[in-house]
Amino acid sequence: MKRIAVGVGVAALALAALAWQGRSDDEAVAPLAALPVATHAVRVMPGYVVEEMHAGRVVARRRSELGFERSGRLERVFVDDGDRVESGAVLAQLDVRQLRAERKQRAAQLADLDAQLALARMTMRRTQALRESDHISPARLDEAVQGEHALAARRAAAQAVLEATDVALALSEIRAPYAGQVTARLADEGTIIAPGQAILHLIEEGSLELRVGVPPEAAGALSIGTRMVAEVEGDRHSVVLNAIVDAVGRDTRTVTAILHFEPAAAGGSAAMLRDGAVARVVLPRRIEGEGTWLPLAALAESHRGLWSAYALVADGVGDTTLRRVERRPLEVLYADGERAYVRGTLRDGDEIAASGVHRMVPGQQVRVLQDAAASADASAPLAR
Repeated sequence: MKRIAVGVGVAALALAALAWQGRSDDEAVAPLAALPVATHAVRVMPGYVVEEMHAGRVVARRRSELGFERSGRLERVFVDDGDRVESGAVLAQLDVRQLRAERKQRAAQLADLDAQLALARMTMRRTQALRESDHISPARLDEAVQGEHALAARRAAAQAVLEATDVALALSEIRAPYAGQVTARLADEGTIIAPGQAILHLIEEGSLELRVGVPPEAAGALSIGTRMVAEVEGDRHSVVLNAIVDAVGRDTRTVTAILHFEPAAAGGSAAMLRDGAVARVVLPRRIEGEGTWLPLAALAESHRGLWSAYALVADGVGDTTLRRVERRPLEVLYADGERAYVRGTLRDGDEIAASGVHRMVPGQQVRVLQDAAASADASAPLAR
């Protein structure tokens, strides 16, 4: 009886195993459901625009190294680092005691010549009267006239010497050529100064501009008056392109774009703008070349450095939502954080899989999501 029971049990297990195996085989041969995918409509374009970040520096429009045109001993410096000055203010002065003494001497010489010239003119007038009455010879009149002319010439020379002394006195002072701020004081009282030696550094206050080095090809696409946004020490400012210097720097191989801060930047955070601050500007640059923008999720890595996308073609069945997958090789020309500009075998109007490409193989059947059109429309603003 035990042997019969064991045999029945084994037979039951065998039948159960066969039944299970049969069910698994049925499930294996059941057709797989088509993979649902979102789509992207291809729009072929003649080129694309990229935004490039360029570094620049905030600088004062005018900066000067101030010094004296003549040598001498520095007597007074009226300003220090950081002082703000008005236009025409006296900033420094040389010792001018010798010049003042020379001026007094030359002024006295000029006064003496004025007296002599006045006497010569009276003498000439009397001589002319005597000559008219024929009481003196013509030679006496000629002598009086030439004497008056000689004294007039000496008086003019003395006047020029006095004016030169006044100029030397004026050049013994440094006056602010414009309103600004002193950024450096380079000498103190008692120093013997040489002509042209820098004593003070001055920058124009409240008049800042932004100088940015850009590649020549990018500068060619810019137009004067273009408004941009500059980031300076974390703050954003509106700037306007004012000029482009048509000279390529030997070291940087770039041209200088000069941008002015808009008047609205005069208050608020713009008050924190400082000469020498580092800035960043985003400049648009157009690159010619036929291609299309695709979402990064639509790209699949291929061989030999190429990429591919999966085009969706009609499957030829009654269900209009079914598509067949075809691989299309592509070359990526540019990519940012969300999309890539590519060229290859895609044509305008083609429909590609916008996501899930890692689960696709060529020839696979997929089902287009009902909101595919909306997905294509959503990607349209990405194209430039």
